[in-house]
Amino acid sequence: MTFSSNTFWRWSLYTIYGLFLVTLLLYVRFPAQKFKSFCTHLITQQFPDYENSIESLHYQFPLTLVARNIQLQSKDKAGKKVFDIEQLTIKPDLKVPGKNFSLVITAYGGKHQISLSLDLSHKTFTLPKIEINELDLKKLPWLQTQTGRTVTGLLTVHGSYSGQTGQDISLGTGEGSADIKNGSFELLYPILSLNNIDIEKGAVLLKLASQKILLSKGTFNGKELSGTFAGKISSLNATFAAMQLDLTGALTPLPALVKQSGKAQPLLLQLQQNNAALPFHLKGTIAKPVFLFDS
Repeated sequence: MTFSSNTFWRWSLYTIYGLFLVTLLLYVRFPAQKFKSFCTHLITQQFPDYENSIESLHYQFPLTLVARNIQLQSKDKAGKKVFDIEQLTIKPDLKVPGKNFSLVITAYGGKHQISLSLDLSHKTFTLPKIEINELDLKKLPWLQTQTGRTVTGLLTVHGSYSGQTGQDISLGTGEGSADIKNGSFELLYPILSLNNIDIEKGAVLLKLASQKILLSKGTFNGKELSGTFAGKISSLNATFAAMQLDLTGALTPLPALVKQSGKAQPLLLQLQQNNAALPFHLKGTIAKPVFLFDS
């Protein structure tokens, strides 16, 4: 049998037709209920202490999976939600099937994008692109519960991460940057007569290594204070509330704070005139931080 150009194109058309037919059958007869049960079972294996549910799951042409209303909550009577995702879209890269995927997540007021690359032979994975866009911190119930205080703001994160499947997330490596705007952090104890630190905008560089998040070039600006900071967050394998803080930086009082500072006003006026800042040290845990002004 001679392999002519006509034969090549004919078999190419057969292949394309076959792929189209398989894709069409998946679209029409996709076993959504069975696959949804498989996914919830998989989540249960990863998080055995929590209950999970997926409201709906369906196939979208071509080769895209869409899941809606994914919830994970505690098994106790309170049934507190750990996370609540409005929609998750998973789309494979047809150039590298079974290895590269694109994830689009709609949750907590923002639309977030993550690229996933799997290496099954070495049991590793990489997230070469992580884009968290204006995630509303006020909508994270676990954040308020773990800190015991009100935390608000719109968080944006850009970065990357690499890790091994089956291991704790803190054992991986990653780097990126985080920005926040229109934020407010309720303080455990008043600082310079303030019960909250309001942040109009802030930014910091992040690096995950050796089970620590290293923070550098941190800055923030608010109505009463501006500041700079750097340091680390450690004990990442503990609960969020028990993670250890070790940050140093400096606070610069702004005119709005000087006007309402009471007994501290002479000191703040002097700092303002000298264009000076107050050095500080923040340590302890996220739930129970200890704030000190350095001498």
